[in-house]
Amino acid sequence: MKSKRARFRRVAGAAVAAAATLLALTALTVPANASQPTQATLYQLPSGSACTKAFTNCVLYPKAAALPSGRLVAAFEESTVTASGSANGQTIPVYKSDDDGTTWQHLADVKAPAYASSNSAFANYVSNWTNPYLYVLPQAVGNLAAGTLLMATVVSGDDYYYLDQKAANPNFTPTHDGDRDNTAIALYASTDSGSTWTVENIITTGSWSNGASSPAAEDTHHQNDPVWEPYLMVYNNRLVAYYSDENDYTGYDSTTGVPTLDPNNATTPDPDLQILAHRTWDGVSTAWSSPVVDVSGTTVTNSSGYSEIGGGRPGMTNVVPTSDGKWMMTFEYWGGGNNVRYKIASDPLHFYQVGGTAGTGITSLPVTSGSSAPAQGGSPVLLRLPNGRIVFNAAGSGDVWTNAGGSSTGSWTQQHTTMPSSYSRSLTYIPRTGRVEIVGGTTTIHYADIDFGNSVGAYYKLVNVNSGKDLGVWTADLLDGQNAVQWTDNGSADQQWHVTSLGNGYDVLLDKNSGRALGVWQASTAGGASAVQWVQNGGTDQQWQLVAVGSNYELVNRNSGLALSVSGGSTSDGAQMVQEPYTGATSQLWSLVKVSS
Repeated sequence: MKSKRARFRRVAGAAVAAAATLLALTALTVPANASQPTQATLYQLPSGSACTKAFTNCVLYPKAAALPSGRLVAAFEESTVTASGSANGQTIPVYKSDDDGTTWQHLADVKAPAYASSNSAFANYVSNWTNPYLYVLPQAVGNLAAGTLLMATVVSGDDYYYLDQKAANPNFTPTHDGDRDNTAIALYASTDSGSTWTVENIITTGSWSNGASSPAAEDTHHQNDPVWEPYLMVYNNRLVAYYSDENDYTGYDSTTGVPTLDPNNATTPDPDLQILAHRTWDGVSTAWSSPVVDVSGTTVTNSSGYSEIGGGRPGMTNVVPTSDGKWMMTFEYWGGGNNVRYKIASDPLHFYQVGGTAGTGITSLPVTSGSSAPAQGGSPVLLRLPNGRIVFNAAGSGDVWTNAGGSSTGSWTQQHTTMPSSYSRSLTYIPRTGRVEIVGGTTTIHYADIDFGNSVGAYYKLVNVNSGKDLGVWTADLLDGQNAVQWTDNGSADQQWHVTSLGNGYDVLLDKNSGRALGVWQASTAGGASAVQWVQNGGTDQQWQLVAVGSNYELVNRNSGLALSVSGGSTSDGAQMVQEPYTGATSQLWSLVKVSS
């Protein structure tokens, strides 16, 4: 077999012709949009850092958002011991990316309400603790303009367990214990793309968060009634804040959804229960609405002998609209069976009216052939893409599940990512590239941006010279590993490809329908190995050299040096694409036809 260099000389001939060919290739392919398709590090906790948080990691719960300017921002909890020696003065770090998620830099540290505002109403909230949720207003809400960057976080008072232990033993080292008072969810706003922040108000309040084996002396009744995990969206011109609530409730009004607070909430022994609720705000009033239950959990009998709701501890609300006019909520649930569940409602403010006390297990969702049931493991996240597709992930898998049509009754397809599974992994759509930024991890925060279809850029049809049929994907499937085939042109998205220069003499071909890259099964170098689609992972089997042959092209795989060919020279619909030594056969040649810019 002749070398690629020899073949290029054979085709291009003299230096002038070669230069013309290179110019033609430059005009044909487009530079890669700024991207980081494989895992990179956003933040690494310094070794030896002492923690005050009552969980296993100092750093966790990353979330991100995309601003109208194109900037991406990310925030996460960093519960290291502050200069005060306790939780007092803790901040939420915010990072920025101005190159579409390719690189990240530190931007700001958002102070606790007590230090970010002179309002005495915020004096008790000295720690900006955890669970940041970033959201860009898609429209004006009251006094807040469209495009305003919001952040809801869990704030608290000091960690009195830490202070007590330190007072008794100056050499005390925290071991992820803690007992904080005055937990609440605060709302911040930024009008300069995340550089500076103001405190708008307090969305909802809890009390102590007791994560120590022996609560602080100040926690007289050994309470554990914090609020957690805010999720923001706009609905009917109001800002909606969903959250998890460990306050004690005896029930709720079946007509309004308003929960009934246990009169002994401040003194009763804690039953370790939690509900999901929401409040709304018009952007003008001083206070948010009363809470409304979204998921009550089961009813249990507490140690005092009376009933309370919140069994199973539902948590971590996510809500998106579906393409058939409904709303889908996912949440985690620890009461047995699936630990990720969902509800479907006609109104996102009335989830309490549907789905019973605990919703439906996520594994009951229909999946396409070849896909496993959607992941469990807690911390589910939903993302609705501009084309209506819905993407789901949970802590139990690095994969996502995509509902191609976005319907409440639609099927879900498992798609790979280049990111590992992690707790509370974030999904963020990047408007300038059409890709999805995934941010996740504990202790170390990782990121990568993944193509799930319809990403920004020019698309081409690759038409086989022998058959006149288009390169596509079998059954137009989203599934990784699905075969690349030829088919009569039908205008479908799976027959359109980004032909995107990597800047090294090779191109990656990304399918418009699935976002997957054209590669070779298991990166084989063998002749006859099948061409398939797979998540873009930087592998050389996903890199192709376009070698001009007259007005057509041979596609040479970087990994194997073999040419993309139609198996057996077939002219039939559905014929498999393989890699073979180049022979000059027309079944190994392709014309490229631009279909969009």
